[in-house]
Amino acid sequence: MAGWKVPGATPKGSLSGPSEVWPPWSEAYIGGVSGSDADDRELLLPPSALAHLRRAFRKEGSALGAVHAFHDAGFATGAAVFEQLSRRFGPEPSGSSETTFWREFTAFFRATGWGDLTHKRVHPGLAILRSNNWSESDPSSGDTQPGCAFTSGVLAHLLGRVAGGPIAVLEVGCRSKGDRECSFVFGSEGAIHDLYGLLLDGAPLETALQRM
Repeated sequence: MAGWKVPGATPKGSLSGPSEVWPPWSEAYIGGVSGSDADDRELLLPPSALAHLRRAFRKEGSALGAVHAFHDAGFATGAAVFEQLSRRFGPEPSGSSETTFWREFTAFFRATGWGDLTHKRVHPGLAILRSNNWSESDPSSGDTQPGCAFTSGVLAHLLGRVAGGPIAVLEVGCRSKGDRECSFVFGSEGAIHDLYGLLLDGAPLETALQRM
């Protein structure tokens, strides 16, 4: 998969540290999992398990600490998810067309219980994944910030592995804070950094994308 380029994203560099104001985006790229580390077993848990874990982390530490922990855990988990995902593409996934890739990518997450995803390019250097039923989100939580940090870490790992270099993922909307959908923007470090700054300044997503 290393030869397949994620549409709208050019891997480059590494990402800077997180912000206290907005959940930090995730860094990608990480090397493949060695045979001794790979594990084909799957553990089925109800979606509420992630919400309970997030509350427990916040109770014992801080909201920002929970974000860091879930990002890190999601990114590490992405290695195993990548191995599962890659099986859908056969021995030469780099030969998949853009249409085929996103069809299989979204079908994988739907089939494995994460939720329904749609993909759309929103800028020459950015694309967005949206879901109105994402399993990590908790609409009853009353959160004021996006809450799918684990997902952001998983996506960063997967998309970075596909692109062959760092891909940044930033959650810009979440059902946990009352939004209709969970929305994950991804692209190169530079593009996400610029978008992040505009959002921190208070610009709505559509306005921020127009300004880039």
